[in-house]
Amino acid sequence: MVQGTAESSISAYLGSPLTLGEPVKSGPLAVYPVFGPDPKQTYISLKEAIGKGLTVKELPGGGSVRDLVIQNPIRHNVLVFEGEEVLGAQQNRTFDISVLVPAGSQLTVPVSCVEAGRWDGSRNAEAFEASPQAAHPKLRGEKVKHSLRARMAGLEARADQSEVWREVGERSAMIGSQSRTGSLHDAYETRRTQLNRITSPIKPTKDQIGMIAVIGGKVTALDLVSRPDVFADLHPAILQGYALDAIVAQDTTREVTPEEVEAFVATAVETRILEGDGIGLGRDFRFESPSLIGAGLISGEELIQLSVFPSIPDDDESERRPRGPVFAQTRIQRPSRRRGGRA
Repeated sequence: MVQGTAESSISAYLGSPLTLGEPVKSGPLAVYPVFGPDPKQTYISLKEAIGKGLTVKELPGGGSVRDLVIQNPIRHNVLVFEGEEVLGAQQNRTFDISVLVPAGSQLTVPVSCVEAGRWDGSRNAEAFEASPQAAHPKLRGEKVKHSLRARMAGLEARADQSEVWREVGERSAMIGSQSRTGSLHDAYETRRTQLNRITSPIKPTKDQIGMIAVIGGKVTALDLVSRPDVFADLHPAILQGYALDAIVAQDTTREVTPEEVEAFVATAVETRILEGDGIGLGRDFRFESPSLIGAGLISGEELIQLSVFPSIPDDDESERRPRGPVFAQTRIQRPSRRRGGRA
């Protein structure tokens, strides 16, 4: 694995500036739609690909907690999104990184277990199903942090499995989930009615390629993919994750201003990135600033996928890091209300 270089920023791979639409608010969650350049590359979502014949399976010979095999016999490249969850086989998993799977290929992809109490060897040959949710931003941010630490050490970008189990257990306890197998999916099911009530008013719009979550008086996540059709497929699952964080957020009267959201995006796209070998097509990248941490995928000099979260201090650094946000002052284009969402 190549450790990578930090010679560019995300803005170098954007054909035009990102544009923010008007936020949609639903209970404790506000979501800003994100618009951007027209896509150059063609690919489909994992959800669509599974319906066309792609399979996600355990490794043969007993499986491995930290890896899954993707067999893509179809004629489309397929985006596997960081944080996407798959259900079934020996235990439920979530993908550690984003991968662009070439048409007609087979890849082994790093994952994390999100069901600590089940390892059913009798289901080794079973294909996984797409999940109705992605992992929540708090968990995804932890995974990105530990993947970055691994990459900086010259290792493969992987999450810390023990930290994943810890976060799943803590979140399950917070919302009263009593899963027999410690399943993150069961935690979602425990609050599905409440989650659906929050997410139902928030729909993807034409040409939208991403969204920003505002929860508990702060910006919580930025997610982006280059193709509007693929983003629309991912939208419901990512949004369920936002809602899971929203229902446990502390009540606050603090309003996040559009300028703060713009600054979050500006910092993300201008921070220097650490690039390394990808799995499949393209190059994996990670980055960290005093206020943000993120990861994504570049292919053919195009930004394919991006995930950004507030920085998560290491336990022994929590008292040394600044407590307030530190954001860039570069402004992001925002449309007028008359123009709906696209500048």
